[in-house]
Amino acid sequence: MLFWILRWVVHAAVVMASVAIVSSGNRSNTLGRALLVTLLVALLVTPFAYFWFLFVPGIIALIAWWLVYSFAYGIGLFQSLGAGILQVVIGALVDNFLIHGRLR
Repeated sequence: MLFWILRWVVHAAVVMASVAIVSSGNRSNTLGRALLVTLLVALLVTPFAYFWFLFVPGIIALIAWWLVYSFAYGIGLFQSLGAGILQVVIGALVDNFLIHGRLR
């Protein structure tokens, strides 16, 4: 249970970092909101993202991602896409260089 909570907080920190890069000074970029965003993305986007190659689920995942980030942080389509790309990069760096996959 502790690992699950720690993993969730690490994901939220990655979300905060990616949003801070694409939207510096965003007052909505707090840990509480990042925790909520990671939960919403896990529930709404991830089930569709597993089938991204089928096009329609990929489009649904993209729209859901954009809506969650747009409403949560007040950022636009390209900023939310940028945040997503940065999340992947930062998450990979954190996983590979800091925690070495221990939180999986």
